[in-house]
Formats: sequence, C-alpha cells, structure tokens
Amino acid sequence: MEQSRLHSYRIPFVQACLAGLSDDAAQAWFREVEDVIDDSVAPHAEAVDRDAFASVEALDALRHVGVFGVQVPRRFGGLGLDDRAAALVVEQVARRCASTAAVLMFHYQVVRRTLTHGSRAQRDDDLAAFASGERIAASAWTEAASGKGKRNVATVLRQTGKGWQLEGEKTFCTGLPVAAVVHVLAKAEPAGGSDGSVFVRVDTKDPGVNYPQLYPLLGLRGSGTGTLTLRAIPVTDADLVGPIGSGGALMRENHQVCLNPGLLALGVAGAALDTALGMCTGQLPGTVDRVSNDTVRRTLAQAAVQVESAYLYGAHAVSRGNTSQAHVLTSKFKLAATAAAQQVATELMAAVGSRGFVASFPLERHFRDAQATSLMGPANDVITDRIADDLTAGRRNDLTTSGAMS
Repeated sequence: MEQSRLHSYRIPFVQACLAGLSDDAAQAWFREVEDVIDDSVAPHAEAVDRDAFASVEALDALRHVGVFGVQVPRRFGGLGLDDRAAALVVEQVARRCASTAAVLMFHYQVVRRTLTHGSRAQRDDDLAAFASGERIAASAWTEAASGKGKRNVATVLRQTGKGWQLEGEKTFCTGLPVAAVVHVLAKAEPAGGSDGSVFVRVDTKDPGVNYPQLYPLLGLRGSGTGTLTLRAIPVTDADLVGPIGSGGALMRENHQVCLNPGLLALGVAGAALDTALGMCTGQLPGTVDRVSNDTVRRTLAQAAVQVESAYLYGAHAVSRGNTSQAHVLTSKFKLAATAAAQQVATELMAAVGSRGFVASFPLERHFRDAQATSLMGPANDVITDRIADDLTAGRRNDLTTSGAMS
C-alpha cells in the first residue's frame, strides 16, 4: 500500500498487517479495496447509521473485490491471506463505516474457526460461499446470565433418540439480518456421555431460527445486533465445530488474534481525528477556522498522540500474534484502542464546539460508535479481569518459586 495514501499514524500498523506480503498483486488488491471503501462504503455510512441497517450497495461492492474471502485458501476461491491482512481490512472499513466493519469482523472470526475446526462438510460447503460473499457469517456466544467465560450457557444441544436438537436464546449477536451462517455456543448434553460446551454451525434458513429483536443501539447502529432464538434446530455431527467440550478452547483461540473490536476503535479514533481537523480548520462546509484557540490546538495535539499510540499498540499486537501470551496481548490492545477512541472522540467533540453535536457532521457518529466498541464483546470489564488474572498469576508464581528457593 502506497505510503502517500496513508496518514502517518497508520503506517506502522499497516506495515505490521502486511508483513510478509511482498506479492505485488496483494499490494495492488489493498489499494483497490481502499478505493472501493471510499467510493462505495463511505457514501452510505450516514444512511447505515440513520436507518440502522447495512447497505446492500456497500456489501455488494465489498463482495465484488473479494473482501469476504481474505483468509479463505485459494483452492476455495479466496485470497489465501492471513488474519493480519483481515485485521487491516476491518480497520480500513471502520474508518469509513464502523457498523459495516463490525459485520465483517465477526465474519472473519467464523471463517477462521471453520478453517481450523470445521468438519470437512463445513469446509467443503461454506468456504467457497464465504470467499464469494454469497454467505456472510456471524457468531452467537452471549446470553443474559452466561457469566464469566460463558460458563453458564443455557443454550442446549441435546441428544435424543432422533439425533441432536438445539434450543436456546442468544443476545447481542451482530450481523443477523445479513448472516447466512451462525456459529452458536451451546452446552452439549449427549445421551449417556460427558457434557461440555461446543460451537454449532447453524443455517439461518432453518425455520427454527429467528431474530425477533434488533436493538436500537446508541452506537454501531447499523451492525444488525439483536437477539437470536433457536427452536428445535436439528443438528448432525457434521455441524459441530470441534468436538464436544472444545467450546472454551475455541473461545480462547478467538482471542489469540487481533480480530476484535479494538480494530473498530482504531478506525473510529482515526476518523474522529480527521473529521475534527477538517472542522477546526474550516475545511468542511459550514465550519470556521478555530485553530487560533489555544484549547483547540492543545486538544488536537493530544488527540493526535493518543491516536498514534493506539495504532502503535495495534502494530505491536498484530506482529506478536504467535506468542503464548497472544490472548492477553490482544486483550490489552482492545482495552487500549477502545479507551483511546472514547477519550479522543469525547475531547474532540468539545474542541469543535456546538457543531460536533449536529448529525450532519460525522463526528457525533464517531463519538457514539467509540462508546459502543468498549462494550462489544469481550467487554472491557471482562478484559480488565483477564489482564489482572494474568498479572497476579505471574506474581504468585514468582513468589512460589522464590519461596521454594529460600
């Protein structure tokens, strides 16, 4: 990707995502994606937010250039790139429309899970359709009282004399109106066997699948997030994503790469800074030059440093994805990026003055989207707990080792 087209704060992150991609064709593809985002995603962002629904035109344009098949091997019609490349695409889209980027991010999570743990039938049936964008995928983990680590999942995969049957209700599932496939986390209850959590592939065309409620969200309004109900869904062994009892391990694997809402936060933070600069310099229609104001200048400078720091953390997390502490590092990235987006957007709203609260300017949308990224799973309070557990576990181990040596 040409550095002349990049804001300087993005360069380390983009370089980390493209590490190892020396193929000129791959580089050219990312330039094409940037053009598509500018021409076909950005113009619909306001309507996506206002109407709380994904843009058909934007999704079709992304399909046309193969965005949904970034990680899918070439033999299935995909681009055969990696999770780092997928992370860059999410960030690129989030700079223009965070709601659309959220749908894409969860799709990539399912593609990754299908590649590593899907049955042969799932790979043969889904991967080509994922690559073409014919099928968009979503995940369903959360429940009202599932608790830390989703240990109290009430959605049940029960084995009867007629086979497996799935029943339950999931909340805060993103991308429901456009999803053709959903990976559902359930508690398996096999007849006469050991129970445990497991992911199940569900076709949304099944008559027992419904989404009775899409939430009127404050931010990420066009992400299609709502409640998913599952009633008497027939399931075969080929629909299981990994063996029974593997649900927890697959959730942990999901946290080992940066395909999390921190990417949305990066894009939102950068977009907020760019918009505020345009407003404060009077370059956007209906705005006036405010850069002679010391408070405005100070706020813009501090915001620039915060945005650059968040992108640097993102570059660090993306490049360290193969370490044993990757799940903790990606959690720290999500916490850092979402905190930066919230603070930057809040402070810039004050810097631009009353026009920041006018919906005809995108800054108020960035402000709302920034708040949503911290709540999107894994929520920041859960992440904070995970980081604290890692810190204190290391301290306890140090003390135990020290005591044994004394």
